[in-house]
This record gives sequence, C-alpha cells and structure tokens, in this order.
Amino acid sequence: MKISLENVTTLNLLKLLCAGEGVEINISALSKELNKHRNTVKDRVNQLLNYNIIEKPFYPLLWLFNKYPLLVISKDKFHRDEATRTFIENDPHILAGYFFQEEVYNTLTIQFHEDLYSYQTWSDNVLENEKIIKEEERHPPDTLLFSTKRILKYDTSAPFRIIERGFKNGEINEIGNLKLDSLLINVLKLILNGKAIRTNENFLARTLNVNRSTIIRQIQILVQERIIGRPTSRFPLTFVPPDYMLILSLYEIKKRCKEVEGFFRRDPRVPLLIKANAGRYNYFVASTFKTVEDHIKWQEKYTQNFHACIEAIKNTYLSPAMTFSINQNFVSQELIKKKLLLVKEKELTRNYNMDL
Repeated sequence: MKISLENVTTLNLLKLLCAGEGVEINISALSKELNKHRNTVKDRVNQLLNYNIIEKPFYPLLWLFNKYPLLVISKDKFHRDEATRTFIENDPHILAGYFFQEEVYNTLTIQFHEDLYSYQTWSDNVLENEKIIKEEERHPPDTLLFSTKRILKYDTSAPFRIIERGFKNGEINEIGNLKLDSLLINVLKLILNGKAIRTNENFLARTLNVNRSTIIRQIQILVQERIIGRPTSRFPLTFVPPDYMLILSLYEIKKRCKEVEGFFRRDPRVPLLIKANAGRYNYFVASTFKTVEDHIKWQEKYTQNFHACIEAIKNTYLSPAMTFSINQNFVSQELIKKKLLLVKEKELTRNYNMDL
C-alpha cells in the first residue's frame, strides 16, 4: 500500500516523528533486556541525556536524501559575527557549520540541495540579498559536491564500537565527563542501535485527532517505503561521540578499490563513506578520532597495508570546539514544512476553484 505525501495529516505525522515527538526511550524494554531494576536503568538513561552523550530519539527522514540528493561541503570566507551565525543556524539547507582556518577560508558548512542549479541559485541569493557578506567581499568558495545516491556507508552508531572496545580493554573510562560502567555501556549500545525505542501512538493520535490504528498503519508504511528509518537515538554531533574529532578526507585509490572500500565499510571509525569524483580523488571518508595523533597512526596503517593502492589523501580536521552549529533534524524539519506549505496551497487553490 502506497502512502501519499500530498496529505496534510500524513505530513504532520511525519513532522512529529522526525522531531522526536511521541518517540521515547523504552525503560521497561531496557530493564527486561538487561535484567536490571527499572529505576537503575532509568538512572543510566538520565545520565546519558543529562551529560549530552545522546539526543532524544527520533525517526530519521530518509526521504531527505531523495529530495535533496546533492550533498555540498563548502569552505568559505565569511565575517565571524552574529549575522553569519544566525544565517547558518537558520538556513533550511545547512546541516552543520564549523569555524576553522585553512588558507583564506574560515568557515565550513555541510549542506543539502535539490540539484546543482538549486545550489547555485541558493548561493547567488546569499550574495544578492547580502545576507552575510557583500559580493565584492566574498572569496570564491572551495566546494565538494557529492551525490547521496553514491553513499556506500551511513552508520551513525558505528563509532560506539570504538568506545565499547576501549572500555573492555581498560583504555576508555569516561565519555563527555561521564564515568562509564558496564551497565551504562550496554544501555548506550541498545539505544544507539534503536533496540529500546518506543512510539507513543496514543499521544500522536490525540495530537493529530485521528485513530490510533491509523497512526500505527501510517508509520508502518512510512518505514516500509523508506520515507523514514526506524527510530533511533544519536550522538549530538551525529557521527561523532563527545570529545571526538571529525576528520573529512578525500582519498585517491588507484588499485584494489573494492578491497580498500570493504575495510572502510567494516571500520567503526568510519561512519560515512561516499564514492566521489572530486578531481583526482575517488572516495570521501568521514572518520572520528580522539586526537590528531590517533588519526595519523590509523591512516598510516591503511597507507602501509595498501601502499600500492592509496595514491593521495587530503584531510580536514574539525574538533568539537570548532563546531558552532549542528542540528541533525533541522534540514529535515524545514523540508517537511516546505512540503506542508505546498500541499496546503494546493488545497486552497482546489477549494477556491470548486467554489467558482
């Protein structure tokens, strides 16, 4: 059964689910799974939330990748002022913003767009409206363009395995200033894997004034048709655990591409892998590490193991302190709002024509 995204009620449900409304961590399920008292488990969940280790659960909007299949990573030279911050935090196409310094560039943004024309039009509008910088003051951006259809790996929970392994080896004792224990690790694992998340259909039914059975049926179809993924919780910086760096890398791999690609797919330090076509580089790798030294050692292992395959690497290091704006649900919410507005306008036009 197909579901229509031309229906206001369906879109309002989608908006609530992707905002995490009516989506909760299931304490009872965790308690049963881990064979621990409910209050003990609840205390660990509260610690994870209060220490900002995870965000509240939500349904990820997979439809975003279909509507905005162009992923843009742009390095720009902007004024570092409140106008720039406000623009980046409120623009419906910008997922994240970082302050950094590389040559003349001081800002990096991660964006989603419908296509190249839409991106260029958006970029022109920024200059024409002088939202954050005048055209004569702007330095040409350094941009990377990727197709979301060429994403080979997108696993936001992958870096948890680094933490789990480090805890078991006695190398990691805390995360985000929260002291770890075995129960906390197990709770975090289940939540990040989406195995302890419940949906409050009664709340959603009351909010939208529809039957509970309608809510259940529509959620099932939305998941089946990959409009949304299954509910999950994520690290606040999406791919990056607290206190860890995000490293964006371009790789030129000339030989044994599939073999190297397979290692990246299995590596927990790589939550995002994209087949690229960026000059000489044919892979984009997003990885996460505690320090630059750790990344260099890891990268050296790859270059030694595949010394005749990896020809060139270009890295951009982004530390937690450089992150000034990231809201993993904002672009999704703005896309749903845009669709809602279009559907409501169509309904008004249709009703108007019927009255004539």
